[in-house]
Amino acid sequence: MIRALQIAATLSLAGQSLCNPVSSHSAKRQGSTIDRSTLNGKFFVGYQAWFRKPLEDDGNSHWTTDTPSPEVGHVGVDMIPDVTGYPAECLFDTVFTRPDGSAAQFYSNDCDGVVDLHFKMMTDHGISGAFLQRFYGYINEANGGWVNILNAAKTAAEKYGRGFVIEYDLNGAVTGSTNITATYLADLAALSDITSSPAYMHHEGKPVIEIWGFGIVSTVTVDDGIAIVTALKNAGWYVILGVQQAWHAELVQNQPGNFGPVYRLADMIQPWTVGAYDINGYPDFLNGRQAVEDKGALQDFGIDSSIVVWPGGSSSNANPNEQFDHFPRWNGTFYQMQLDGAVSLKPTFIFGAMFDEMNEGTSIFPVLRTSDLPTNQRFLGIDDDMPTDAYLTLAGNAAAQFSQV
Repeated sequence: MIRALQIAATLSLAGQSLCNPVSSHSAKRQGSTIDRSTLNGKFFVGYQAWFRKPLEDDGNSHWTTDTPSPEVGHVGVDMIPDVTGYPAECLFDTVFTRPDGSAAQFYSNDCDGVVDLHFKMMTDHGISGAFLQRFYGYINEANGGWVNILNAAKTAAEKYGRGFVIEYDLNGAVTGSTNITATYLADLAALSDITSSPAYMHHEGKPVIEIWGFGIVSTVTVDDGIAIVTALKNAGWYVILGVQQAWHAELVQNQPGNFGPVYRLADMIQPWTVGAYDINGYPDFLNGRQAVEDKGALQDFGIDSSIVVWPGGSSSNANPNEQFDHFPRWNGTFYQMQLDGAVSLKPTFIFGAMFDEMNEGTSIFPVLRTSDLPTNQRFLGIDDDMPTDAYLTLAGNAAAQFSQV
């Protein structure tokens, strides 16, 4: 997968009983319109919105790896969505058979009502909105439906009082083969009807843009990074950089070819910590890396911060060599630990990775419980004692707490 889970030590908590932090289903929050002029105190989620019906748009459904339609042994997700409430015309049956004999159903994002429903879920749970992923390869792709998704997100964010941001992913960009800076500037000009929406997020008086992948995507050089960030800032954007989780060490080393000069240009740094620790390693990561190294460096350079939280991860269907349920969720305890830690550090905003990333098993939107999973293909479910939207509830509770810090 594009944002592969980083390798970490195998967990040693097998058999350990951890409490369920969702003891009861929290009341839904029909949030009022958020303040779109600032990121302060917000909780946003990353939104892939890349799922399609077989052969729809560019033909890449993201439900499968190497076949037009998902099949047993040829499926690209480790989790299955709970499609309760989805428009029927946006669903399709799969070959995966649930315990009651019915077919598991998947959905298309590029279908009227799906993006709207997802933003309604965010609203009902008190989440501020979404950072919409825009991979470099999407920009010049005529048939991918990607601009449709952006327009649907714009409409839904306006309707529900949420905010949204475009997040460019450097995957697909190659220094020397294209002018990456010019491509981004041209794309933003073409998307001006979207970024001029009253729901588009601003911070410190500027529209917000995120570029993800510096120090992670190896095909983009430091010189390109400097050019990209400089051009965007000169064009009036507030620039967030999604960077590798050990960015501080790279900055301190200050070796030729390292991305320290790029990081120093950022308005905000958002270290990508998915896969960087497990439930055993998180306390040390929080108290050392995040609370001391990262926080101190950001303060020294006058750079704002965003902290990433994630519920667990599994991507064995897309990557058969990977361990199934590599980063267990531990009945929500792993996620709750990170939510509590992020709130305690008081970053500018918290980034939930991800809303709908079923390929790597980091999704927090409603997915099937373990007892409801198909019997003819291995998938990961959430625990049977949890409501299907339990992780949205945990995120919403943290968002409410964080807004009062």
